Amino acid sequence: MRMKSKWLMLSTVALALAAFSVSSIWYFHYGPRVLKESFEEGFGEWVPGADVPPDPSGPEHAAAWNITRSTEVSKTGQYSLKLFIDGRQDDGTIWVARRVRFAGGRVVRIRVSFQLYCESESFNTIAAVCAYIGLREPLREGDFTVLGPANTVKGWGTYSHEAELSTGFTGEAWVAVGISVRWETFMTYYIDDVEILLE
Repeated sequence: MRMKSKWLMLSTVALALAAFSVSSIWYFHYGPRVLKESFEEGFGEWVPGADVPPDPSGPEHAAAWNITRSTEVSKTGQYSLKLFIDGRQDDGTIWVARRVRFAGGRVVRIRVSFQLYCESESFNTIAAVCAYIGLREPLREGDFTVLGPANTVKGWGTYSHEAELSTGFTGEAWVAVGISVRWETFMTYYIDDVEILLE
């Protein structure tokens, strides 16, 4: 009788562990997931990218740009990403992008939201805020969706973009956020608190 009770208890534990494993796998592959990055420990999985014109002073070089971590302003914590570009050619887009992974062979909805800081308000559209969600890595300005002008208010503003993708068998997609030049001047913006929701 004791052996039967012991066997029954072990079977129950084994079934519970199996159910937990299956539910964990299902949640990781199919359940909603949120990926957050505030750049406190580095870039995380985000990689800088750019599509910029030749430098105004010499066509053999590209227009100056860089994306660095900065403590000058931040939405939360101490760090944000500082985006600088020489926009004197009235052209150019810079961004940070990362790959996201999930179960392939299904339709997935991806939503990215982030904070962008501009140093001054302007009635002119100096730069556009842009984002990308797609199955391949963004490489050109034309890959991006414009979310609106960057200088609507001085300080932090919230922006978001979402898309529904059929993933095929790869189980991979790319997400990117950045700015696109709309005025002939040097410009600096900051990005913080990027959040990606996978459903």
